[in-house]
Amino acid sequence: MAFIIVDDMQVPAKKFETMHEAKSEAVDHEMVVEDDEGNYWVIDEENFPKIEAYGYRRMTN
Repeated sequence: MAFIIVDDMQVPAKKFETMHEAKSEAVDHEMVVEDDEGNYWVIDEENFPKIEAYGYRRMTN
């Protein structure tokens, strides 16, 4: 397990190199987001609003 760290927040996440890998690991309550460096992350849906303002883009629901 990794974390997306923004300001003083740590959001639990799993990091992947490709969208295909990330999508295959995401389960029902999770979604794939992409950062500004082209990395893909699987996070819990409820955490997306916490990181959206920091340049993370929703790739799946």
